[in-house]
Amino acid sequence: MANTLDFMDIKQILTLQLDGLSNRKIAETLGISRNTVNSCMKLFNGCDYSIEELSGFSNASLTDLFPSHTTINNDRFNELMSYFEQINQSRNHPGFTFLYHYNEYRQQVKTPYSYTQFMEHYRRKYAKVKGSMKLEHEAGKEVFIDFAGSKLHITDKHTGELIPVEVFVSILPSRLSVFETVLG
Repeated sequence: MANTLDFMDIKQILTLQLDGLSNRKIAETLGISRNTVNSCMKLFNGCDYSIEELSGFSNASLTDLFPSHTTINNDRFNELMSYFEQINQSRNHPGFTFLYHYNEYRQQVKTPYSYTQFMEHYRRKYAKVKGSMKLEHEAGKEVFIDFAGSKLHITDKHTGELIPVEVFVSILPSRLSVFETVLG
C-alpha cells in the first residue's frame, strides 16, 4: 500500500464488505486504490477472525492487529510534493508537458520516482473534477464555434517569415437532439 491506512479506513472497508460491495466498488466509494482494498481483504482473510468479528473490534484492537505500514520514504515523498508545487504553477503555459518536468525532476534528485509513480502522485494531489453538460439543440438552428489550440504558422514564400494564424473551427450539429461537451 502506497499510503498508510488508518483504523477508520479499515473500519469502512469492513463495513462496506459486510454490506456486500465488491472490492472495486469499495475502492471507488472510499477514493482509494482497488489494490489497497484487495491487500486489506487478503490481510482480513488471513487473520484468525471473520469479517463480522473484525468489524466489532475497537479502533485500538484493529490498529494492533493491522499495524499500518508505508512504502513512502518521507524525505523523498516531501521532495516530490515540493517539486509539484513548482510545476503546478506552470501547468497552464503553452507547450507544458509532464515528461519535460519529470526529466527536470529526475536530474534534481538523488532517488527519483519512476514516471508512472510521478504521474500517479501528481494525479492524487491535484485530482481534477470532470464534468459534462448536455446542450440541447435543433438541427441547423445553431453553430458551435471555437478556435483550435495553439496558433499555427504560414511561411511567406518570398521572405521565409513565419506568420502566426488562428484556426477557426465550427460545427453544425446534425439531427441528434443532444450534444455533450466536456467541461474543465
